Amino acid sequence: MSIQNDTHTAALYVPVNSATAGNGDDLYCVNRLGGKAKVSAVDFIADGAVTANDSNNATFTCTVAGVSVGAMTTSTTGTGDIADGGVASITLSGAGSNLVAEGGAVKVAITKGGSGVAVAGTVAVTLERVRAD
Repeated sequence: MSIQNDTHTAALYVPVNSATAGNGDDLYCVNRLGGKAKVSAVDFIADGAVTANDSNNATFTCTVAGVSVGAMTTSTTGTGDIADGGVASITLSGAGSNLVAEGGAVKVAITKGGSGVAVAGTVAVTLERVRAD
């Protein structure tokens, strides 16, 4: 008999200060699923259009225990423009580095190149509990 893994998606609203051009910030999601979990998806949902630019952009980097598990940049060579209400997904690295201990945190850092583009919206982090067997 198999047991279905539990999943949860945390909606992390990008604070006004971070959403403003030129400002960056870190967002955190804590694993409270009752055991080890893996990061199965990280998405940014734009609240207003984000215009791609290779020198004036925003980079979203996802880390677990200080190890990068993926990143995406709002640049012409990265995700490109993101429409209002559009979704841009962080491409995650392979299994193993994306495992989060119970009570451990997933960090999504927003950094800006140049003066930085405004990135108002929501970061959605989906965690999936890993079965013990």
